[in-house]
Amino acid sequence: MPSSRPSSRPSPDPAPEAPHGGVPGDGSLRTDGGSGDGGSGGNGSSGDGGARRGKRRWRAVVAALVVLAVLAAAIAALLVLGPPAIRRRIIAEARARGVALEPGVVDLGLGAVRLRDARFSLLGVRGLSGTVARATIELRGLSPARIAVDGVDLTLVGTDALEGLPAWVAQHGPRAAALPLTTSRVRLGLRDRDGGPEVLALADGSLQRRAAASGQGAAPRPPGAPQPEAGVLKQARVLVAGKEIARTDVAWSIGAASISLGFGGEDVAAAPLRAELRPRPSPSASIALAPVPLTAVGALLGVDVGAAKMIVSGTLDLRLAEGADRTALSQAPLEGPIALTVKGFTLPHPKELDGLLFGDTTTLKADARISGDRQRVALGGVEVAAGALKLTGTGTIERDGADASIGMDLSGSIPCSLLAGSAAMSHLTGAVGLLARDLMSRTLAGSVAVRARVDARASRLTAARVTPSAILRCKLRL
Repeated sequence: MPSSRPSSRPSPDPAPEAPHGGVPGDGSLRTDGGSGDGGSGGNGSSGDGGARRGKRRWRAVVAALVVLAVLAAAIAALLVLGPPAIRRRIIAEARARGVALEPGVVDLGLGAVRLRDARFSLLGVRGLSGTVARATIELRGLSPARIAVDGVDLTLVGTDALEGLPAWVAQHGPRAAALPLTTSRVRLGLRDRDGGPEVLALADGSLQRRAAASGQGAAPRPPGAPQPEAGVLKQARVLVAGKEIARTDVAWSIGAASISLGFGGEDVAAAPLRAELRPRPSPSASIALAPVPLTAVGALLGVDVGAAKMIVSGTLDLRLAEGADRTALSQAPLEGPIALTVKGFTLPHPKELDGLLFGDTTTLKADARISGDRQRVALGGVEVAAGALKLTGTGTIERDGADASIGMDLSGSIPCSLLAGSAAMSHLTGAVGLLARDLMSRTLAGSVAVRARVDARASRLTAARVTPSAILRCKLRL
């Protein structure tokens, strides 16, 4: 019957609004496991969030790609355009510190720049140039913070560099010293002239900066004067004409008016052998040898002195020779007085002269003149004194590579009365000897002319040959 058939018309009640993604009015279960109400609504929310997350990830990937592209472009620009700009900056930073630099090969790294086979000179300093095998410049931003250098080779030609260094230190020293510097394998070579052979070299040393110490008796620094640049070249090999003669510390100090060197110590004032060079107003130099055992001096200078127990000291002051051209300082002759004291040594002599050559100290004074080519030293006004014996004369020192030959002609006179008295005392003792000496002094007049020729090599002073001679001019007092 019609009344018993189910109605096919939809329910008059309005169906609830179907969730997004569902079919309106469909309340049946879904075969995918989700229900037509809550399940369907949950899948719709997850899809919306996933889409948003996917868009964020896509934007992040795009941004990363953009950043990588920018970095790649920057790196490419640095590789293409950076080295010239970096080179210009390095040259400018060096020049601001008084150094004319040719950087050589430049390698860029993170926080550092490395140089290979660089060349340099000091602005305003003639006759000084150098090379650097490797240098690492640590950066703070774009400014140098520290420099480590290995394989420094400095060349000084003549003495012009010694004249220009104090002025360079006064102008550029404070800023140059403010930058921390470490060095290894430093070599300093000195040549008489451009293209000439190397005269002196200090090799394989490690350069260390340090505060300048005031030497005993040194003049106080004027107010406002710059702090001297000071340091020590540790364990440098000392080579003369290519021959190694010693290995020692060489201390140095460069002030506004002078350059000081100390051989054999870490401080100039305490070194046994010291030299001070004063370029202005007129170039001059002072060399001082503190009282030290001769064996120590021999070891420092590479001279064979045997097992001598002598103590030596001395000074040498040099200035431009009269009429020398100051503008050609490296070839100008030098002159000045020399003084030497040897304690524990007397001239070889027969025992008959013991009464004259008393004591154990011999002194030598002379006026030295060094030739312009630095090959010859002429000694004039030589005075040798030992006890009551005094000899005068002349001498020469001829350089022969790392060695030198020494020759002196000395002469003097001894009163016959003193000579006879000394001879008497050497053979007679006590009251008899005194009586004989008194008798000789009363009855003998005149003098004995004494001559001595000295020949030696600087490398073998203990083998020096002394050739004496004497002419008697004695007579009896009547």
